[in-house]
Amino acid sequence: MSQGSVRIGRIAGIDIELHWLFILLILFFIYLSPLLGLIWILLFICVLIHELSHSITAMRNGIKVSKIILLPIGGASIIDQTEIAPNVEFNISISGPIMSLVLGGLFGILVIFTPAGIITYIVQYLFLINILLGLFNLLPAFPMDGGRVLRSYLQKRQNFYDATMVTAKVSRYFMALIIIGTLVFVAVPSGYSVFYKEIIFIWDIIIVFFLYEGMKAEEDNVFIRRETKGLTIKDAMNKNYAIIKWDAKPSELFNLMKKSQEHTILTKNPSGVYCVVNVFDRTSLNKSGSVSSLAAEIPNLQYSSTISDAVSKIETTPFKIGAILRGKKLIGIATGQHISAFLALHIASKTSRKGFK
Repeated sequence: MSQGSVRIGRIAGIDIELHWLFILLILFFIYLSPLLGLIWILLFICVLIHELSHSITAMRNGIKVSKIILLPIGGASIIDQTEIAPNVEFNISISGPIMSLVLGGLFGILVIFTPAGIITYIVQYLFLINILLGLFNLLPAFPMDGGRVLRSYLQKRQNFYDATMVTAKVSRYFMALIIIGTLVFVAVPSGYSVFYKEIIFIWDIIIVFFLYEGMKAEEDNVFIRRETKGLTIKDAMNKNYAIIKWDAKPSELFNLMKKSQEHTILTKNPSGVYCVVNVFDRTSLNKSGSVSSLAAEIPNLQYSSTISDAVSKIETTPFKIGAILRGKKLIGIATGQHISAFLALHIASKTSRKGFK
């Protein structure tokens, strides 16, 4: 489970996670009307198909996909690669909207053959929502698919950093338009009820929030890539951890923590993957005879990995930590907090050197 999302299953080797706000909206619509709840669940399935099309396209291009997170305004496929050729990024990005438009077309044809009544209403809604989902995702703004399509196009003339920053600027314009349009809609008298306007206002604020978060994440990622060029995760690792056996008893865990004075405890599972021990999970610890019940897999990174690659993988995990390996040997760990401190010092050092010159 990642921060803010819950794992609900696994398809084609890809973990499927549902954002807490998506769950909250499902419960909210079920409370308002069972029919609205059913429609929202069907929307969830359509969004999942949309994201699976991204993931399958990525996997066919040799890119590993670790998980899919379903969000209130769409979803996100978390891939284990930051360096993607422009044509590959274009294919991955465009596959989702195409799938949604195809689904919309299929529901549009299906509505012709459905009997009048509630079924027709649901099919019509699914036709509309898939068409809107496809078109909305084609908007040239991060983190929408259209933003990545635009960046892949811009890379024909610009480098990755400049293409990302231009797309981020376009994203800000779209967010401003949404905010202005929403305020005008709420302020101008119309035939819509106050309740309906409030719902639209809240929904648009949620959309802008997720757009901003996605856009900022893209900006931060390319900034880190540029500022840490030539640096590897080995430069930012630390050795503030202890190791315990997979089948160790709880008493051994407590003794190790007391002796080592470390709160980051790693263990290695039978598959050879290093895991972090969640020492704060007292409930599972009391129910189990070994610390294996507290172990959660973390990214196992080679020491030669770039810092930007490491950050992209570590930040998608709930514990924000990665094990650093040389071959199969553990040589250190990297945490989100330690990397942030390292980056701050590195950037400050670069700035001071430029100022000195």
